[in-house]
Amino acid sequence: MGQYEAHRKRSQEPPEGETPHPPRRRRKRRRRRSPVGLILLCLVLAAGIAAGAGYFWYTGEVNGSRIQKESVEVEIPQGSGTAGIASILEEAGAIGNAQVFRFYSKYVAKADGTYQYGTFTLSPGEGYDSIIDDLQEVQQQLETVTLTFPEGYNAFQMGDVLEKAGLCTREEFITALNEHEFDLDFLDEVGSDPLKLVRLDGFLFPDTYEFYADEDVDSVILRMLRNFENRICTSENRAAMEKAGYSLEELAIFASIIQKESASVEEMYNVSSVFTNRLAAGSQYPRLESCTTNNYINDYIRPAYDNNPTQEVLTAYDTYDRSGFPVGAIANAGADAFDAALHPEKNTLDGEYYFFVTDVEYTHYYGRTYQEHLANIEKAKVVNRRYGIEGLVS
Repeated sequence: MGQYEAHRKRSQEPPEGETPHPPRRRRKRRRRRSPVGLILLCLVLAAGIAAGAGYFWYTGEVNGSRIQKESVEVEIPQGSGTAGIASILEEAGAIGNAQVFRFYSKYVAKADGTYQYGTFTLSPGEGYDSIIDDLQEVQQQLETVTLTFPEGYNAFQMGDVLEKAGLCTREEFITALNEHEFDLDFLDEVGSDPLKLVRLDGFLFPDTYEFYADEDVDSVILRMLRNFENRICTSENRAAMEKAGYSLEELAIFASIIQKESASVEEMYNVSSVFTNRLAAGSQYPRLESCTTNNYINDYIRPAYDNNPTQEVLTAYDTYDRSGFPVGAIANAGADAFDAALHPEKNTLDGEYYFFVTDVEYTHYYGRTYQEHLANIEKAKVVNRRYGIEGLVS
């Protein structure tokens, strides 16, 4: 052991006669607990309380326990949609929240489009289901008119049917389609291009309807639009639209052309296949070249412009003069034409075709090349001559 180390040892020993001091104990530092866990716990508890309170509030709103009134009388105007009805109910004190009623009506009760008009005596304390049941009851026996709109009718033709039945004039119908507002979500997807002849043409689902004899024009249109929403705006069609890359308006336009070009459901898929080939990126035939769009121009657009439309208006619909779709639908297609537009792969053709022509017997002749198409035109003319028709029919 060295001298320095020995000295250190001696200095650590207490002097003689003194009591040695016990070694000092180090105090353990108390760990500070992080407040994060406590904060999270408080937040979870607060969220749980809020969720529970929200659930009880919603339940009370729907079952009527939050409403003190025993009886409420409301007047529902003809043609009212769910949003308008909900506002009337809230203002009258029949419900507590119009937005909740709209949600419940659409997604839970699925009652949108079933409400009647007239004066109703409601029992708010019995809840939403009771109110909805009451609003679905016809208040009196009213005279009705049953009308059928064939697939492929455009707005002008539908207007003629309505005018003949005495519900409204053709002009009133077209004006409402162009200028009036309707409370349906899908209409946000419908464009308002000033070159369109009829804004909502293509979205009036062709079907058989039973109207009240005194039903106003907006109510008539709303029924057709709701039918379109229910029949066409399905989740399956939405998924197919996204896959095909079509907007809802493009789909309605495409379906309208397929409807007018086809004489049967089977031909719809073949026609769709030809047009889809033409619309494909890099196609050597990027124009649809559909005679039906020219028919629409001659029969409806020219008369609407006193037979003097601008070239811009003509080009907006002329598929011989523009690539892609026209600016608006030329008819109101049925469900089969929409399905054909979305599923051209269901065609019965044996290859990739870009042309077709029809004869007076509605036989379709399909061609892969322009040369084949010219030969098919001659075949169609031969058939037409048997009926005294020279040339083609469109």
